[in-house]
Parts: sequence; structure tokens; C-alpha cells
Amino acid sequence: MTDQYNEIPFWHLDVKNPNKLNDKIPQSADFCIVGAGFTGLATALHLLKAGKSVVLFDAMKLGHGASGKNGGMVGPSLHKLGLDGLSQKYGKTKALAILQEGINAIDYFPQFIKSENIDCDLKMTGRFRGITNQKDLDQVIIDCENLMNLKGFKFEVVKGSDVQSEIGSDLYKGGVIYPRDGGLHPNKLLMGLVKKIVDLGGQIFEETLVGDIIKTPNGFETTTNKGTMVSDKVVIASNGYSKRFSGKFSSYFYKRLLPITSAMIATEQLPLELINRLFPKRRMHGGNHRLVQYYRASPDDKRVLFGARGTDQWDRPIQNGQGLKSNLCRIFPELNNVKIEYSWSGKVAYTFDHTPHLGIHDGLYYAIGYCGSGVTRSIYLARQLSRRILGQDDCQTAFDDLSFETKPFYYGNPWFMPAILKWHNFLDNIEGK
Repeated sequence: MTDQYNEIPFWHLDVKNPNKLNDKIPQSADFCIVGAGFTGLATALHLLKAGKSVVLFDAMKLGHGASGKNGGMVGPSLHKLGLDGLSQKYGKTKALAILQEGINAIDYFPQFIKSENIDCDLKMTGRFRGITNQKDLDQVIIDCENLMNLKGFKFEVVKGSDVQSEIGSDLYKGGVIYPRDGGLHPNKLLMGLVKKIVDLGGQIFEETLVGDIIKTPNGFETTTNKGTMVSDKVVIASNGYSKRFSGKFSSYFYKRLLPITSAMIATEQLPLELINRLFPKRRMHGGNHRLVQYYRASPDDKRVLFGARGTDQWDRPIQNGQGLKSNLCRIFPELNNVKIEYSWSGKVAYTFDHTPHLGIHDGLYYAIGYCGSGVTRSIYLARQLSRRILGQDDCQTAFDDLSFETKPFYYGNPWFMPAILKWHNFLDNIEGK
């Protein structure tokens, strides 16, 4: 660690929170939204533009959930099960429709950022997925070829001799490029959305814990640690923190969500020459690791940012940071003597079917469960959910009729995940990934 080591997200440096502190919760509003991350804020933006009054509650400070401190990577978020796995479960036509939603999200996302004029360092430089062995590379190429039926899907194969033109590492034997991917500054996007909400008259209450939501003849009564309000409708957008910071009203949701730790580090400042060698095209990066890893140059080209799934449910910056540094040096051995300046972690929400869900349950609208790929999905599904709430056309998605699965005796604590993640990490290590 450097002498300036800090356990705050790198993304929180020099980014101001434009929210005007609200001391008193209003008696009523058209909409109450639980969760002020990308989903909640983007939904609020659409509702405010439709002339509705909106109040948002977040149990933490703005930016302290996944939206404000993720990897900042933009992509179509293709499904973990792939076309074959989805086809076995739903049939090929439905499988393609589910995968197409990821392309729809990446189609919409840059348009949204441009139309809202949000400065968040968005650069669509593509993503390089490095592969450590020929067998895995052959399978990835087959998987990509099978996805060419999707409208707008593109990929390029990188042979072993060309890997160094994509990344300054000897680990990978080849790879594929997803040219439609990109990167951004997630906290700038979050705070840009916050400013939009505030400017439109929306109210955001930080560090406000929702205890219960009660259905009444006239709508809903929402009780918080700062007061109570009534609203016509309620939107649940709490994602990975649905159990930790919510009352009994959210049991339906947290029984269907697996909060998983995702951790990141930022190195000390590095010479531009080194950044150019490691990331010559400034792409986003990942690999064929079972334990998801993602890495990139920081938007200011001064640091390396590296993230991965944590191997347990605890937010332990030093321990997580040491593990991440070890994995980083496996890819870039020349960073062995480089120090860590920032280390942080948070929760993302997986679902049992690896698919996001949106809809309405017991009168509560929701969009939730992005499985670690929520930047584009959240913004896109917030639009679709808002259209549905407002009774507008073109609100349908391929997720609408999917059963939101849970498991017997599961109550929101994925106690089994640490063992699974550690096993995946062990397999990655012995296979040299």
C-alpha cells in the first residue's frame, strides 16, 4: 500500500454530490422509489419528465452502492449460460430474444448519455477478452459465431501473435474483441443523474432506511427512519442491498437475489509510457477466468484499475486488495512492485437464473438482479419499466414473462457462495488462468 492508501473508491475522488439535502420528508408524492442507484435515478428521470412527483430513498450516501463504485464498463451483458444453456431452458427463439435485450441495452445507452448531456468519460473503445489456452479460445469463437443471429452483435478474433497489440501481457494465447463495448466513470454518471433529478424537482433522501411499505386503499404508505409518506406507486430498485437495508416488505425480492461481493483496487499513479504498453488501445479487459476479473486503465490514464468477485461476503479492503493485487500481477508481472493506493468493495445482485427481472409484485414495481453487469442493463430497463408504469407503448422485454426463481430455505444470505467462489479460484490457479 502507498502512504496515501485509502479505503474509498477511486471513483469518488473530485466528484461532487449535487443533491440538495432534504430535511423533511413530504407528506405525499406520486411515486416513491427505494434505491437511488442507476435504476432508481433513471426511472425517476423518466417519471419526472412525464410530470410526476418523485421521492427517492437510499439507505446509504449517494454513490456508496454498486452504481457509484463499479468497474465502469459498458457492454451488452450477454447471458452467462450462453445461447446453448438458454436454449435448453427456454428454447432457441426465447433464448435469442433474451440475448437480444443485451444488444438493445447497448444500442440505447450511448443515445441516452448523449441526449441527457451527461459528462461521464464515456468512450466506446471496445473490450478485449483474453483467453489462456487454445481449447477455451476455440469454444469462445464458436459461442460468438452462434451469436451472429443477434442484430448488432459483432466480434473479432485475435490470434496469439497479435495479442501484444491489444494488451501488454504474455498470459493470453489469443482472444476476442467486442468492439461495441466501452468504459466510463460510474460515479460521474451517477451524479449526473442526481443533478438531473434535482433540477427537475425530484427529492432524494440519503441515509434514509425504509422500514416498511404498507398497501392502503389510496396507494402505499412508506415508513422510514426519518418519517412517513404516502404515494400512488412504489418502485423497488435496491438490488444487492435489498436484504441489508430493507424491511419485511422486501422479502419477496431478497429471497430471489444473491448479494455477491465485488472488489476493486486502483494502483498508485504510473508513467504514461507504462499505461500505453499495458493498454495500447484503452480497451476494457477481461479473461476466461471462472472467478470474474475485469481491468482497465483509469479514464485519466494514470492508474490501473482491477476488480474481481470477492471470495467471501465480507467487505475487507486490505485482504481483498492483496488478493486482487496477486491476480493483477499474474496478468502483468511487471506491476509486482507497484503499490495499491485505493481498495474498496460492494455488493452486486445475482439471480438464480442469471437473468435480470422487472415487473410488478403485490403492487410494487421493480427492476433488479443485474448479475454484475448493471451499467447498461439498469439504464435500459429503467426506461422499459417507466414506460410500463406510465402505460406507454414499446415497454415489453424478453424478461417480462420469466419466472422470478428462488430456492427452498433461501432467505437472502448466500452462505454457500464463498465455497463455490473459492473452488473457482482454485481451479483458475491450477489451470494457469
